[in-house]
Amino acid sequence: MFAIKDVRWSDDRLNEHFNFEYTRQMLSSMNLSNDQIEQLVNGCPSLEDSEVINDAANLFNIAKRENRKVMVCGDYDADGICSTSMMVDLCQRMGFTTGFYIPDRLKEGYGTKESTISAAFEKGYDFFILVDNGVSTHDVNKKIRDSGSLLLIIDHHVISQPVQADVFLHPDVLPDVYQGMCTSGLVYLICVALGMENDKMIQLAGVATIGDMMPLWNYNRKLVIDALKALNHSPLLQFSALLDKSTHEYDEGLIAFQIVPKLNVVGRLADRANVNQIVRYLLSDQKEEILSVSASIKELNQVRRQLSSQMYELSKEQITDEKLLIITHPDFHEGLVGITAGQISKETGKPTIVLAQKENSFKGSGRSSSINLHQLLSEGQEHLLHFGGHAQAAGLEVGSLQFDDFSKFMIAGVNELMEHLEDDVVEVLHIDSSVLHLSALAEFEKCSPFGQGFERPRVFLENLRVIKPLHNNNRNFSKWLVSLKNEEAEVVIFSDIDDSIRNADTLNVIATVTISKFLGRRKISLMAQKVVKSHGNKF
Repeated sequence: MFAIKDVRWSDDRLNEHFNFEYTRQMLSSMNLSNDQIEQLVNGCPSLEDSEVINDAANLFNIAKRENRKVMVCGDYDADGICSTSMMVDLCQRMGFTTGFYIPDRLKEGYGTKESTISAAFEKGYDFFILVDNGVSTHDVNKKIRDSGSLLLIIDHHVISQPVQADVFLHPDVLPDVYQGMCTSGLVYLICVALGMENDKMIQLAGVATIGDMMPLWNYNRKLVIDALKALNHSPLLQFSALLDKSTHEYDEGLIAFQIVPKLNVVGRLADRANVNQIVRYLLSDQKEEILSVSASIKELNQVRRQLSSQMYELSKEQITDEKLLIITHPDFHEGLVGITAGQISKETGKPTIVLAQKENSFKGSGRSSSINLHQLLSEGQEHLLHFGGHAQAAGLEVGSLQFDDFSKFMIAGVNELMEHLEDDVVEVLHIDSSVLHLSALAEFEKCSPFGQGFERPRVFLENLRVIKPLHNNNRNFSKWLVSLKNEEAEVVIFSDIDDSIRNADTLNVIATVTISKFLGRRKISLMAQKVVKSHGNKF
């Protein structure tokens, strides 16, 4: 249920920079800082010198002089896969003998394991680089350092206790311009420091930054802009081969919905494929191999969609009035719990934890847009076997005997936190359709990339006259051609709606506004979260 907060904005700081009222209204509604407006108008900050980045780069020079063998230990999500691939590529170009390993999500779980390190010792590896993990692998880190090997940790997860390494590269130890970077972005900084950056490195770092939903401000913003330029100039075949159909323009949305899920899928479905093959795929320069593997990835992604749909339907049956949703089922696939948690949390607006049932435990993921989930889990870690992650996304494992106590603790904790938050009110910018025309939208789109920390605002448009309904038999998809004051637009919603709305003459819509492009033609597209008939109907 949407509670509309009818807000009309104006911000004098924007008047000198933007021509159209639509752009000024959109940006005003975001409550941007002066620094953020400066970044939109004049570009993002450039690189800043950092002693830690220089130390990381120098460690490679030391290892080269000492003829060290490199073992890269990574993670199974898009950032972990991309950062592993980037680091292996960098080390190989520098002439190192290089190995790599990403653990099996289902059998081994997150983080570098002591067994991996022992096997690497036996093969003579003595320079270990942990990417997208390492802040919590304290026993492994000690084992590496005690052996006399070099250890570089590059990670961005929450630091719970001091990390021991020869060099520890993390946003928290870097200048403000690098705050909020993912591991692949940090690896790119090392490439730059070593003079080893190239189009492949920037494309991998940009895809990972979007995939890991990093805030798109400061150096992240510049990195993604540069990555999109490189993708639109000469995209890696490994990325273009993953698209469902060819494109003339890469943008952040295409990456988020077409590329990132397919990079993630092999790690998620580790019972059906080996994620280390995706690193080899990203490193390959053989066209036939790339096309063959990409076809297999797309097939696996179809399986993931089917399984995710089944899990989503089972999860909906467990939605309650509680302010925290803890959902579990014997048929849940452990690798897909994060996707389902995100879907349910987005639909309900509630913090959501989805858990797969194992032999003696429950293992899964949580998502939240309203509370710091990682902080709450850390306060209740006595009830947990393992946990980690970020404020809005966390992974966890609960022993079967601890499950009831864990649930009671988490529900009580969320209830207490929610008392200090306002009721769920979706702030929607009420605009007149007269400000919507393609020139205005084109100006606003120049402020892209949009994403975490800089999302397109939701808008409320009322009394839109339907020119033509364009529905098909899919009950979870509806579309209308509607009339605005100055031109036509399409309204699209991916939801099951009543026939009375599908056949309405006029509509009230809550949506995000984009420009759709097809065969060289551009059209205003209203991607709706809610649609009702006009004439006094409320959200």
